Amino acid sequence: MEKFSELGEKIRTLKDAREILQSEYQKSEFHKKKEAHPQDTVPHSPDDEEIFKLLTVIQQLDVYIKKLQDEQFQILKENE
Repeated sequence: MEKFSELGEKIRTLKDAREILQSEYQKSEFHKKKEAHPQDTVPHSPDDEEIFKLLTVIQQLDVYIKKLQDEQFQILKENE
């Protein structure tokens, strides 16, 4: 169960990081434009490149969080 606890700590850390990045994204002008016109394609400016990098990192964090949660689930199944 030590491995399970380690995974839980990693998941919490990644979720905290994701929350911080998501907060930064929500402050962006790009996000505000997207929220104002959710059905439309929002044209992006060269300044939005950093926002796209931020979105990529958020998506990668989601992938790693899911992977670690799957590992936790496997540990639970093995210990039943």
